Amino acid sequence: MAVNGLFQSKSRRLASILIGFLMVAAGLVLARYSLTADANSFEPVAKSESPKLDHQVGSVQQKKMKSNLVDKDKLSSDWTLKSLDGESIQLSSYRGQPVLLVFWATWCPYCKKLLPGIQKLHENYSDKGLKIIAVNIREDWKPDVYWRNHEYTFDAVLDGDQVAKIYGVRGTPGVVFVAPTGEVLAVKSFSDPEHPSLTQFAEYFTQQKIELE
Repeated sequence: MAVNGLFQSKSRRLASILIGFLMVAAGLVLARYSLTADANSFEPVAKSESPKLDHQVGSVQQKKMKSNLVDKDKLSSDWTLKSLDGESIQLSSYRGQPVLLVFWATWCPYCKKLLPGIQKLHENYSDKGLKIIAVNIREDWKPDVYWRNHEYTFDAVLDGDQVAKIYGVRGTPGVVFVAPTGEVLAVKSFSDPEHPSLTQFAEYFTQQKIELE
């Protein structure tokens, strides 16, 4: 009887071990199948959604472009603002010259980065016909003190918030490229003082003037 009991006990242990092994094996098989199924299911989903996402991104970009468009009548409108010295500066008085408008504020960190590059551009191209006007907007300090402290030598005008609306400029810095004809070529926002569009704009129109002369 004792022998039979011992045999039965060992048999139960072996059966338990065998069942446990089979359960582990079955679990591994199911896990592998699940991972394979998941991997296969991700691929067609990603492929089917990517054109949709591209379309959505394109639509957002188009909406942004449309929101930045300005009425052509407003683009050709003239304006006059007071300079830091109290003199009147009128946009139309520079017709025939390429004009760069830079919308800025003393508190704007991106303007602080950009303006030294604008000063350099002024030094390199002002005698070739390029006109740069810094238009102060959203101000809460003293732009004349700021200008004097940084020794900028290109013109700056005050209270330009309404002028900013003409071009759709909503923040600082805003850069507006105006052709000698008065046509607004582009309205951009960047802080890179060596942005390639600055030199390209200046070179193109000042070179054209030299060739005409």
